[in-house]
Amino acid sequence: MGKVENIESNSSPNLFNTPLEVGLRGVVILDQLNEWADLEKIMYLDYLSLNTKDIGGEESIHAPIPNRGVQVFARKDLLQKGLVIYLAKELINVNATDEGFLYSINNVGKKFLEYFESDYYQLLVSRVKWVVLQFGTKTNSQIREFIKENLQEWGGEYLGADNLGKQ
Repeated sequence: MGKVENIESNSSPNLFNTPLEVGLRGVVILDQLNEWADLEKIMYLDYLSLNTKDIGGEESIHAPIPNRGVQVFARKDLLQKGLVIYLAKELINVNATDEGFLYSINNVGKKFLEYFESDYYQLLVSRVKWVVLQFGTKTNSQIREFIKENLQEWGGEYLGADNLGKQ
């Protein structure tokens, strides 16, 4: 008879901050944009969609953490890998241009998204819709400049006098 191995609680697959999760948010963004977008724009809209309170919107989907502004660039690699997953499943399209790769959702991807019903998913879609209304027509340069102007403020509420360090 075979030996039963001890399964540790941390042996379950990680679903958070994986290419699968971040890529799915990218697919949702492409669905709401309803146009071709490059990785940079999707990355910016993803960050803004998760942190809407920072930019004058409703409560953010994710809890505010210190220095969360740096997250805007931290998930670029995950997003790219995630989009490759959804591209391989033929849920999105890619177009190679002189400026780089552009992505769009296709009809199969739109149908795929219809199967999601969770409260989190509905909240995500509502935040993405709002962010696309605010930033969807802006250029990458305009969004990048907005982020650059506000980056230090996002999460800065944790930097009170006690946290700044006394020298």
